[in-house]
Amino acid sequence: MEDLNLYLSFFLEVCDTLNLNGVSSDAIRLRLFPFSLRDKVKAWLHSLPSSCITTSGEFTRAFLAKFFPPSKAASLRNQITNFLQKEDETLYEAWERFKDLLRLYPYHGLHRCMIT
Repeated sequence: MEDLNLYLSFFLEVCDTLNLNGVSSDAIRLRLFPFSLRDKVKAWLHSLPSSCITTSGEFTRAFLAKFFPPSKAASLRNQITNFLQKEDETLYEAWERFKDLLRLYPYHGLHRCMIT
């Protein structure tokens, strides 16, 4: 999936539908996450030492660090802060494109009043 934050959001939504007595939501997420992966992401997971990740939060941080590097984050933040409406683009189309950028990088760090 191209949008890793959306992928994680969908994954957490599915995991939150499961409720097993005596099993924490963190344990459910950690056990199910490998089944949601494929190709190079799954290969990356299997290359990690088995004891290096013990919580779903650690896994999420490692996953985003590997597949959503700081350079990509910086590029998206730059696109958000320097956003301009294209010459042949309607205001609606520009607003939708801007919202897509915000969805791609929800941790942009900009105050809400700066983006609305």
